[in-house]
Amino acid sequence: MLTGYRSFSKGTNRFNQLDEYSVSINYQLGDWSDKFFANTFIFYNKNHDFFSSNSQITQNYSLSDKILIKDRDMLMVSTSVDRYFKSISSNLKLEFEYSKSNYKNSINNSALREVIASNYNYGFSIRSGFSGIFNYDIGTKWTSNQIKTSFKNSFTDNMSYLDLSFVLSDKFDTQLQSERYTFGSIDQDNAYYFLDITSHYNFKANKLNFALSAKNLFNTTRFKNFSISDISTTTTSYRLLPRYILVSLQYRF
Repeated sequence: MLTGYRSFSKGTNRFNQLDEYSVSINYQLGDWSDKFFANTFIFYNKNHDFFSSNSQITQNYSLSDKILIKDRDMLMVSTSVDRYFKSISSNLKLEFEYSKSNYKNSINNSALREVIASNYNYGFSIRSGFSGIFNYDIGTKWTSNQIKTSFKNSFTDNMSYLDLSFVLSDKFDTQLQSERYTFGSIDQDNAYYFLDITSHYNFKANKLNFALSAKNLFNTTRFKNFSISDISTTTTSYRLLPRYILVSLQYRF
């Protein structure tokens, strides 16, 4: 089967029954309406039989032949904590996720090799709940990936954001959204900034509405991200729309 540009996949030519089991645990402390709320989820999966691959990788093509192998493990842990501070009318959220999988495969008919893939996600955010004209939402998150087999490769990305909201009256409101991305395995141009501003003005409720949207104000025209696997490292580049301003007028009748 052709699965992509110069990429093919081959099945096992037979019907296979796979044996596995999984266990999940969830613990919740408090309720959504409480000042303090915490939730933890743990999931473990054991595959006694699973489909792996014997991949033929050449300069011009790759062929993945499915093979049946014993024993694969996956563990995932996720936890989040919310704490509301009445003194500043804001909610603090802490998040942590961890996953790890252990499996085997073969490259170019070599002996089976063990692959350990690990992923960490952690970060925090603070969101306000003011009753006035202004509110904010600020946060940051790190993502760490690691592949360990006959070699070891890892990187850490970060995404931070700041959102501001201004509701000046029943007729006029403005939202500001800003983001910053950094990629740990890209040596050059690894920081990207984005800023969008949107404003609405209601001349007449449910009848006449005016909107102004300014997108990509930092004029970031190219965006790169990075990914790794047990056989490759990939950098993908995207072309983005340049800075623009959109004015719209909506009338209902």
